Parts: sequence; C-alpha cells; structure tokens
Amino acid sequence: MVSECFGARSISKQVCSDSQETKWELALKQQQKEAHSLCHHAIHKLIPMAGAYQQSMLEAVSQASSIYAPDEAEAICHAGNKVLDEISNHISAILYNARKTREANRKANKMEDSHMKAVIYHNSVLPYIEMLRFHIDSLNAIIA
Repeated sequence: MVSECFGARSISKQVCSDSQETKWELALKQQQKEAHSLCHHAIHKLIPMAGAYQQSMLEAVSQASSIYAPDEAEAICHAGNKVLDEISNHISAILYNARKTREANRKANKMEDSHMKAVIYHNSVLPYIEMLRFHIDSLNAIIA
C-alpha cells in the first residue's frame, strides 16, 4: 500500500511536470504566433501605408509655398517636416525591432527544454515585441 502511494505520487508528479511542460509549450507557441503576426503586419501592411502617407504629406508641403503666404508656408513646412521625421523614426524602429525579434526568436528556438525556452523567450524576445508594439501604435496614431 505504501509503495502504491509513493508510486502514485511519483506518477502524479510526472503527469504534473508533463502538463506544466505542455503549458509552457502552448504559451510559447501562442507568443511566437503573436510575434510573427505583429512583425508581418508591421512590415507588409503598416510600413507601406506609412510610405503612402509620407508621400502625400511631401506633396502637400511642397504645394504649401504656392498656396499660402511665405510665413504660413514656412510654418506648414516646418510642421510637415517634423511629422515626416517622426514617421521615419518609427519606421526605422519597427524594422530594427522586427529584425531583433526574429533573431532572438531563432536563438530561443534552439533550446530543447521548453521551460528554458520560455524563460529565454520572455527575457530576450518579449522586450523587442513590446518596443515593436509601441512604435506600431505610435505610427498608427500618426497616419490614422
């Protein structure tokens, strides 16, 4: 009876550890999918939209001198250049963080132990994802 108790306990520990490992793997896969879709959306949808917005702003700024008085045109050009610089900075940050996210994700995927993989992913990939989200949200606020 005692051996059954200890045997059952060791089995339940194994089952618990297997379910814990599955929990880590599921959470990791969900985070990886989210990171992939975030990078894909930013690079293939948001950045082209931002480029089109930049182009329309450049055209509007270039026409300002022919439509407005010189002082007003200069203020419009200054404000437009400031927004264009912001857009460029966010695009650069998105591309940088997307690249770093992919690199860190590749390093994390080389790990065999799912718990260590989840820890490394949390420590090395998630910070880039947070920065990526920040710049995506900021860029969306400008071009929306």
